[in-house]
Amino acid sequence: MSQFMQYLTHLGPFELTGVIGFFVYITMFGAVQLGLMDGNSNAYSLGNVAAASLVAISLIQEFNLASALIQGSWIVIGLIGLGLRLWKAWPSTRRVLNATLETEVL
Repeated sequence: MSQFMQYLTHLGPFELTGVIGFFVYITMFGAVQLGLMDGNSNAYSLGNVAAASLVAISLIQEFNLASALIQGSWIVIGLIGLGLRLWKAWPSTRRVLNATLETEVL
């Protein structure tokens, strides 16, 4: 185990960024599988976009086309999903904001 810890202490900034992205992926997936998070939630999408972004950043040091395509797709799909959820929620959000503003003005 000490060799593993020694290896971790010698990671460069890009490798470390990728490892952090891995842990974010695993945390999000584990939370969904254990019922702690909804797989259709904004938090899950944000976590996946963040994880994919971190792994994509790590590819700057050692580029891998397949991994870059996967991470790029994950980022785009995650952002589209977030955008769609926010778009659908906008009418109710706008009503709440308007009601809050009206009560504050009165």
